[in-house]
Amino acid sequence: MSKVGKVICLVALFWMIAPVAQAQQKPFTLEQCVQIALENNAQVLIAKRRVGIAQTNVASARSTILPRLSSSVSLGQFRSGPRTLQMDVPVGFDPETGRAIFEQREIVQEGFRRDNYSMRFSLNQTLFDFGQSINNIKSAAAARDATRYSFEDTRQNTIYQVHLRYYQLLKDLRLLEVFREAVRSSEEQLKRTQSMYEIGSVAQADVYRAQTTLGQDRINLLQQEFKVQNSRTALNVILGREADAPLEIVDIEEVTFAQEYTLEEALQIALENNPLIHRYKADMMAASYGAKAARARYLPIITGSLSYSRDNTDIQKVYSGFDKNYSVSFGINLSLNLFNGFNDAAAVERESLNYRIALENLKEQERQLRQRVQTALQSLEMWKQISEINQLNLRSAEEELRLAQERYRVGAGTLLELITAQVNLTRARATLVQAKYDAKVAEAELKAAMGILK
Repeated sequence: MSKVGKVICLVALFWMIAPVAQAQQKPFTLEQCVQIALENNAQVLIAKRRVGIAQTNVASARSTILPRLSSSVSLGQFRSGPRTLQMDVPVGFDPETGRAIFEQREIVQEGFRRDNYSMRFSLNQTLFDFGQSINNIKSAAAARDATRYSFEDTRQNTIYQVHLRYYQLLKDLRLLEVFREAVRSSEEQLKRTQSMYEIGSVAQADVYRAQTTLGQDRINLLQQEFKVQNSRTALNVILGREADAPLEIVDIEEVTFAQEYTLEEALQIALENNPLIHRYKADMMAASYGAKAARARYLPIITGSLSYSRDNTDIQKVYSGFDKNYSVSFGINLSLNLFNGFNDAAAVERESLNYRIALENLKEQERQLRQRVQTALQSLEMWKQISEINQLNLRSAEEELRLAQERYRVGAGTLLELITAQVNLTRARATLVQAKYDAKVAEAELKAAMGILK
């Protein structure tokens, strides 16, 4: 290929790769972050696999009501070497009594070999066990449902954690901008103060005070940069990515809330949808069925069996002539466990305790859920009010700073008044940022408690 052709190929390859690289560098939206977490988060994947294990437990429980069929094929050989034995052998009959007369003689036996071939089929079926198998199946199915609800709870919690870390990173990024603006303002103020000091308008103490303010603002900026790094790392981890992977996210628009709920409305929705509520109810059902199955162990079990076998010293006769060389056995068996070291009593007590544990967990979850819903509603309302109040505070702080700068410029105000106004403006901006994103966190917390955070 000519040099011109190679150049054309490289350019074409570049234009093909460039859009892909640009697409990979696009910031993630909240929805994309949630999808990535649900596909890669370790806790979600583990919970999903536990559901699979619970399903296999149901299959194992069902196996007890299905017939059990087994087969075996064997071949073997018995060999005996030559041997000499002392044995009683008949040598005649008593003429008077007619009884056989035995004498001990030396017997020589030649060695021999005997082959043996067999095949066997066995069928066993539980006919009746007073509901033990059925209740075990129901218990396993309820336990599987509980595992599914646990998976849904893990999924919901992961979605909530993504929202929490996403909004935290956005908040830290916006606060970083606020502190950068504070540093910029302090730098400009220090320059103005130095200029005024050089012409004798202010004392040198004002220069030192301006330098101190700038230093503190730079410290705040460094601390905020550290918080941004930690927030980005935390979001990467919940997404199932490397902690130091590059990550940029899309900011949200103005904060809006789709629907407002009363405490009772939100609590009712939470009780209907919260996965842990359903999980503990399923745990109670599993324990209840488990206790019934354990009590059934005290009762008899009726089983049926059927066996067909063939054996012969000639392998051809085992696998041909099926009307010969066979044996069939069948029957019904009733077994009753009279004593097994109190194992049955322990099983009944264990399932009863599991039921009471699940019941207490359910009650505690309902109490915690009410507290969680109430706290989220109050937090959401608080941040709404703070946001509204702080809009006015921000305008006031901006006007206060403007007046303080003008007064200080003409010598009617002090640097302390000016620095105080700058601090108030920075605080108002930071509070506005905090209110915006913490309100979204409170909304996500409320929806997560209600089980509707999708």
